[in-house]
Amino acid sequence: MAMKKGTRKSRLSDLVPELYIPGLHDLHEAVDNYIHRKPPSRAAIRREGFAGLSVAIGSIPVAMAGGILAGVNPIYGLYANITGPIVGGIFSSTQLMVINNTSAEALVAGQSLIGVPSGEREGALFLMVILAGIFAVLFGILRLGRMTRFVSYSVITGFLSGIAVLLILSQLSTVTGYEPQGFNRIAQAIDLLRNTDKVSIPSIATASAALLLGYLLTHTRLRIAASLLAIAVPSAVLAFTRPGIVEIVSDLGRIPRGIPMPALPSLTNLTHDVFTGALSVALVIIVQGAGVSQSVPNPDGSRRGISHDFTAQGAANIVTGFFQGIPVGGSLSSTTLNVVSGAAGRLSSVFAGLWTAVILIALPGLIAHVAMPALGGLLILIGLKSIKPSNVVSVWHAGWHSRTSAAITFGATLILPIQLAMGLGVLISGLLYVTRSSTDVGLVELAERPDGRIEEREPPRHLPANTVTVLNVYGHIFYAGARVLESLLPMPKAGQERPVVILRLRGRSRLGATMEDVLSHYSDELKKVNGRLYLTGLSETARRDVEGMGRLRLKSYQATSILGESTRKALTDAQAWLATKADEPPSDKGKPGSES
Repeated sequence: MAMKKGTRKSRLSDLVPELYIPGLHDLHEAVDNYIHRKPPSRAAIRREGFAGLSVAIGSIPVAMAGGILAGVNPIYGLYANITGPIVGGIFSSTQLMVINNTSAEALVAGQSLIGVPSGEREGALFLMVILAGIFAVLFGILRLGRMTRFVSYSVITGFLSGIAVLLILSQLSTVTGYEPQGFNRIAQAIDLLRNTDKVSIPSIATASAALLLGYLLTHTRLRIAASLLAIAVPSAVLAFTRPGIVEIVSDLGRIPRGIPMPALPSLTNLTHDVFTGALSVALVIIVQGAGVSQSVPNPDGSRRGISHDFTAQGAANIVTGFFQGIPVGGSLSSTTLNVVSGAAGRLSSVFAGLWTAVILIALPGLIAHVAMPALGGLLILIGLKSIKPSNVVSVWHAGWHSRTSAAITFGATLILPIQLAMGLGVLISGLLYVTRSSTDVGLVELAERPDGRIEEREPPRHLPANTVTVLNVYGHIFYAGARVLESLLPMPKAGQERPVVILRLRGRSRLGATMEDVLSHYSDELKKVNGRLYLTGLSETARRDVEGMGRLRLKSYQATSILGESTRKALTDAQAWLATKADEPPSDKGKPGSES
């Protein structure tokens, strides 16, 4: 049969549905989405190339600073900014998200390796990056993207604020030229205050100049290159006027020319700290990456998947680990720069990695002369910008639960090893979710007004005799929530005969054993005064639960698409029963009844 003019072309996914094999749907989708897509025009490629160059230039200083945070040569931050954007740009479902190194991931990695000897740190770091990538891929395969919504906003705020403070404190030795002593960053800051006479004035001046330049230039037309100029100008001035007065990048080790060949780190570096550090890095990657990917829609309108992006970030870290890079993840600053620079697709991220490689190959000598205090000053600026007063204020006004959880997580991040702080934050998030969802239960009485509208009001303390009381439940009714509901239910009173309660439970997919126990006891209390209990608004599965609960002897009504229909049906039946003035069991032969 000929296709009519104007009819859409057949999609491969519409054909031969009986030839289904595992994975075939993915192939159909890929063919439908990509096989007829036109290649980008030259103008589009030029635009993507410019956006990628802007991202590469803006990210180079942060990449080098990330190497310092991780406790290794800054060159490894640049390696990460080659592989991360390329692999991430190819595989990420969020087309404009740039996957490169961020200060939070670098700091977590560095903190996790504090106890590793300096000679073994690089190998341990690369192995950690690969493991973090494997964890992130597993999170994506298991589709744990939806689990990020259970991480409390207050916990994230406390943790990231703590990371920002740690970032600032970690650079005190770099910007002052004095290596403070202490078992953690707080103790080291105190030691520095006690030894201010040992600091290096040139180092402090260099760091201050970089910090001031970085701040001022972000408010000018040069904001795209603000970070690069913030470290380049002080470094150039020192190189031409007072060389050797402050530490430079080449003092940390030789800067190799070109790009390293892929290599598997020695498995002898696998320790408990490396393993737990990799898990912590992976958690930071997915939490930050989820926030970035949810904020950037795709220009072509295609769907984004958080779990898909977990896998992309994991793949980027695995490749980066083999190429001797520090951890990478969805970068808020680089993604913002990518969007501002006019990027319209994933090619800009790929170009960013390629441009970084070109710069690294062409200008290794310039990188070697970057002043370390300038990088430290830039990191302090990043740390200061990472502390969001508005977020802290919103958490403070959210109640004592939020304030307490944020404060505990913030303090733990500053004092405890970063792995323990991460674990504590996840535990607090879980406890907060369970506590709030189980105790945030409300009960109101529904009453019809003379004009036909339904009014919510406080339920009575005791049930009136020969009267139907309609109650509506809000909140979760599992576990502790069911017990909270039990304490809110109005109780029958001796001498007040034949009360009827209609309990509206619309929106609950299941009831659970604890709720069964609560309903059973409540039904028994009503029977003592010849009363009745009706359940309305039940889903099909919840109604089956009621029918399968041998202890419940009541009538249940399944919800319909019309709001209040099952409750009105129960109200009619209850009023008819009250009119009979007969003490009948609520259902035939003692079994629970049900109606649609």
